[in-house]
Amino acid sequence: MRLKAHAKINWALHITGVRADGYHLLDMLVQRLELADDIELIPQADLALTLDGAHDAPADRSNLAFRAAAALKAATDYPNGAHIVLTKHIPSRAGLGGGSADAAAVLRGLNTMWGTGLDTGQLARIGMALGADVPLCLHAGLARVGGIGEKIHPLSGAQAYQLVLLQPAAGLATREVFARYDAAPDSRTADLPGAEHALRTGDPSRLKAVCHNQLQKSAAALCPDIEKAVSSLYAAGAAFSQMTGSGSAVFGVFSDWSSAQHAAETLRQGWPVCLLTRTLAG
Repeated sequence: MRLKAHAKINWALHITGVRADGYHLLDMLVQRLELADDIELIPQADLALTLDGAHDAPADRSNLAFRAAAALKAATDYPNGAHIVLTKHIPSRAGLGGGSADAAAVLRGLNTMWGTGLDTGQLARIGMALGADVPLCLHAGLARVGGIGEKIHPLSGAQAYQLVLLQPAAGLATREVFARYDAAPDSRTADLPGAEHALRTGDPSRLKAVCHNQLQKSAAALCPDIEKAVSSLYAAGAAFSQMTGSGSAVFGVFSDWSSAQHAAETLRQGWPVCLLTRTLAG
């Protein structure tokens, strides 16, 4: 079985509180991307992982794809296993949800291949124990996501937006970014209903006014190249630019594919990671 594990971006990210266990409560608009890791699942007696295309993702049992397979096997008492061949294309430590997407794809794929018969809600509960972004990666297209990532409301009618992604040389640790935010919160908020409307109507000119990521200021304090990436994308013609997740990747929205291609060709000369992709409509 061959699968695509699609990356995601955050159009909006609000922090609405902190639970007693330290997890932050969030209100987010998230959309999946064409950019994806490739996964092949091969039936066999036990579990194994082969990793290709990445130098900074774990290639052992700590990899989220392997952990997802082990968790599904344990939850269902499935007697056999699978060889997971994971080819990475999504940058790590970028806020693009690559590891979570891998885990979600493995859960869905093995649930089908093994015939374990779990529904999306059951898979999401297994996924939540692996990482807060795994449940949202079980859903395609655009969604509003709350809680610590477990409250998911899929939204229909989202358009495909042409994107250029930049990532500075240094990735960021999510824990460090949230700690910085806790010390110096960002009071600016997004207009989530306005953002939903703009995303459905395909109006990139409205995105700058209605979208916002409250973690961007904190992440940029740790990695100043984040703001440089935002400025570079605007200079290359982006209608809107913002950091995704807890960083360090930044996306720029372009009005058409040709403009995005031209911008990517120019920006590749100065950035270690520069990727051309688009959001998944739905």
